[in-house]
Amino acid sequence: MKLTSIKVQLSLFLGLFAAYIAFIEKDFLFLFAIFIAVLFSAATDTLINYLKNKKITVTESSIVTGLIIGYVLSSQGSWLIIALASIFAIVSKHVIRFRKVHIFNPAALGIFTVVLFFGAYTEWKTAYSWYILVPIGIYFASRIKRLSIIMSFFITSLFLHAPQAFLHNVSLLDIVAYLNYFFIFVMMIEPRTTPVRSSSQILFGIGVATFIFAFYQFGVLLEAELYALLGVNFLGALLRKKT
Repeated sequence: MKLTSIKVQLSLFLGLFAAYIAFIEKDFLFLFAIFIAVLFSAATDTLINYLKNKKITVTESSIVTGLIIGYVLSSQGSWLIIALASIFAIVSKHVIRFRKVHIFNPAALGIFTVVLFFGAYTEWKTAYSWYILVPIGIYFASRIKRLSIIMSFFITSLFLHAPQAFLHNVSLLDIVAYLNYFFIFVMMIEPRTTPVRSSSQILFGIGVATFIFAFYQFGVLLEAELYALLGVNFLGALLRKKT
């Protein structure tokens, strides 16, 4: 394990942040949810890699996936749901692939699956902790060269919400404060399922912001971020296929 690895740094941040939140809010079920998600995510990935390569390896990406699932799914639900989400996430990464790269954001697809088929609930822990997630998120996004996604997402969101803010006499800053910052700075910029080229990243950010806005306008209030991200992942795969 190298501390210079961005995945190791992200894992450490999410783990320490989870411990801090659990202590402050006295929510130790949250830590248990994190533990279950990371355990099953890492174990599933290790098993699949062993079947493929006959080597026992615990990947950093599987730990990050488990941590994200633990943050997003409600810790008040069954631990089995959290375990299933983690298993689905890792299996999707190995099975649903195009040109040797997985198509869908693993954590998003795992969570979406248990929400859709098992009626699971999401919690999005720390979603509005912008004062922590923005500076830390900018650091991580710059390290993996995904700042273009975040910038285009914010600009598009402001452009789409500005008319509503004006009509309803609401400050645009109030709308910005209620964006899902955990989704934006942790989940959305996952490097394997986002474009490498800056121009494509801009389109990616615009697409996710537009889909989220459209879902909210049509009354899809729950899990709009997941639908939007998975939808843009799918469209990106179609574009890669055509090119």
